[in-house]
Amino acid sequence: MITLLAILYALYAFAYMYSYKSEYSLLRYMYKRKNINAYLSVELIFLILTSLIVFTKQPLNWIVAILMFMHLVGIAWLVANPKNFYEMLEESLRLDENLIENTVAGSLFISSVLVLFSRIVF
Repeated sequence: MITLLAILYALYAFAYMYSYKSEYSLLRYMYKRKNINAYLSVELIFLILTSLIVFTKQPLNWIVAILMFMHLVGIAWLVANPKNFYEMLEESLRLDENLIENTVAGSLFISSVLVLFSRIVF
C-alpha cells in the first residue's frame, strides 16, 4: 500500500511536470473553480490511501500521517471557504507561475520519496 501511494505521488508529479513542459498547465486546469470536483476527487483519493496506511499499519507511520493531515486540511479549507482558497491560488499564480508549477511538482516528488523512506523507517 505504501508503494502504491509513492507511485501515485510520483505519477501525479510527473503529470504536472510533463503538462507544464508541453505548454499545457495541469495545475491551472485543476485549480480552476469549475474543476473543483476533479481537484476534490484527487485529494480524496490521496486522503483515503493515506488514512488506510495510517490506521492499518503498526507502528504509526508519522510521515504518512503528516501527509494525511495536509490533505485533510486542504479539503477542509476548500470546502469551508472556497473563495479564500481560490483567491490565494490566483494570487500566487500571478506572482510567479513558473515557480508555483515547479514547486508543486517538486513537493509531490518529495512526498513520493518520503513515503518510500517511511517504509524503510517504520
